Amino acid sequence: MPKVIRLSQSLVMQAREVGKVAGRSPSQQIEYWVSLGKSAEDHSELTGQMLLDILNTQSPQSNRH
Repeated sequence: MPKVIRLSQSLVMQAREVGKVAGRSPSQQIEYWVSLGKSAEDHSELTGQMLLDILNTQSPQSNRH
């Protein structure tokens, strides 16, 4: 269920720019960043590249990040 949350204008603008390159909406980009951060906390033994690889294989946009 979607929820409204407050985010800084700076974060939303960054998500818009990065998401444009990755083919994601600002909301999708922020969700991607959140899932990456959550995975990093949940699996601290993995490298950043390993986490990206895992997320990208689970994502419908698997060739983008």
